[in-house]
Amino acid sequence: MARKSATVAQRRSPGKGSSTIAIVMATIVGVATLPLCVVLGAGMLPTAVAAMVDRHRRRHLTRDVAAANLAGMVWPVMLFFRFDFSLAGALHVLGDPRNWLVMYSGAGIGWILHGATPVIARIILDIRSGQAERRLRRQAELLAEEWGPDLRGG
Repeated sequence: MARKSATVAQRRSPGKGSSTIAIVMATIVGVATLPLCVVLGAGMLPTAVAAMVDRHRRRHLTRDVAAANLAGMVWPVMLFFRFDFSLAGALHVLGDPRNWLVMYSGAGIGWILHGATPVIARIILDIRSGQAERRLRRQAELLAEEWGPDLRGG
């Protein structure tokens, strides 16, 4: 019986202690900067939604929305630092609808970029493949003129 408990202890993941330390540190930072966490938490909600919706292994949607959402958070956070660093200042920033528009517009741009990027890439690849095809046909014609029509194989 003691042998089984030893193998179970050996199977534990080596990163278990480091994740506990990370949670404790995040809690301390969250408590120390609670007003900033309130503003960031409210503004970054679209990123949380994207993380829940994104099923891709590499999380492309979450990355796109998070980057654009974070860019949209710059203005409201700058306004927050102009006011006093308190919950009243956070509520003042969150009470302005224009700040919500800026924060969530950034996230919306991330969603749009994520949806539009494959289409734009496809258009660019189609244009480049068409150019390559025309260039190869011109080279084939020049070779046919130089070496004769038998070069084409029929």
